[in-house]
Amino acid sequence: MSTLTYKCPSCGAPLIYRGDTQTLDCGNCGNSFTGETVRQVAEIDSQESGSINWEMQGTEYSKQEADRTRTFSCTSCGAQLVTDETTVATNCAFCGSPSIIPAQFTPGTRPEKVIPFLVKKEEAEKAFHQYFRGKKMLPNAFLKGNNQISKIMQLYVPYWLFSCQADADITYNATQVHTRRSGSYLETITRHFLVRRAGTIDFQDLPIDAHSRIDNTITETLEPYKTEEAIAFSPEVLSGAMADRADVSAEECKQRADSRITETTESVMRQTVSGYTSVTPRRQRISVPQGKSAPVLFPLWQITTIKDGKPYTFAINGQTGKLTTNIPYSRGKYFGWALGIAGASAVLGYVAVTLLLKVGGI
Repeated sequence: MSTLTYKCPSCGAPLIYRGDTQTLDCGNCGNSFTGETVRQVAEIDSQESGSINWEMQGTEYSKQEADRTRTFSCTSCGAQLVTDETTVATNCAFCGSPSIIPAQFTPGTRPEKVIPFLVKKEEAEKAFHQYFRGKKMLPNAFLKGNNQISKIMQLYVPYWLFSCQADADITYNATQVHTRRSGSYLETITRHFLVRRAGTIDFQDLPIDAHSRIDNTITETLEPYKTEEAIAFSPEVLSGAMADRADVSAEECKQRADSRITETTESVMRQTVSGYTSVTPRRQRISVPQGKSAPVLFPLWQITTIKDGKPYTFAINGQTGKLTTNIPYSRGKYFGWALGIAGASAVLGYVAVTLLLKVGGI
């Protein structure tokens, strides 16, 4: 099976999709083309002119290997590309040409929309280097010398977008506590209330990561994405990037969506209950009578750096530039800072008391 590579109609070099102009650009001759123009040229070039048949012999993949891998031919140089079963866009390891494999989309996983990359590679690299500035709580290994990028990937991550209306009916036990003086006694009066809140909350395009190999905590930290800027999916949008199809079903992702919808609904309803000393949920009913989901692709830059033999990951939202990382803060530095603050507070308190004693304030 062949991959799909978009080539420049002028010079034949690989084309890269630009999200800001929504064109396919040639880095060799500098020309730009619309997706429709490139598709028409590719259709003309794909017409058969003849065939040459060879009888080849070789060792086949084992069943276990075949179940986990797929083999394709690069349309630029003819090399064999071996990928896993979820890869839908990659780069040829031999000639570097971007290769798109639409056939890897299984029924129901072909994305309806995609958010193109707006953050360029040099901007992602700049965000990586700027991250370390002024962060004195980082481990010393990241503050001494240069932090080098070991690997950078332009990756489209599959998501399921969930849209629904959540109906909520929550009852709370609430109290109001007042204290007053009566002679030489303090009286505490506690009033008890039964508070009910009911309403409907709209959820539009709630994103749930549909890729099993990317941590949900990382992808959720990169939110929000501006889904209103998404465009209809077409294969050429993936040119120049790597992409995987969803390998977590919508039904599995629905469980995480239900959890996030429930947490958000509880929080919104709780914020409407004010003026009480204490509020505790008594009974709640949150239901989604009808919801829908749609597969999409969101842009992400993934940068890896290595310190003391250990890899650390940076993830950058390819649309907004928001960054997250798994680099921990130094515990020793944090506790030292906390003790320093506590010590400074104690010294200031001692000085204040001494001054008051001298002037007769206490």
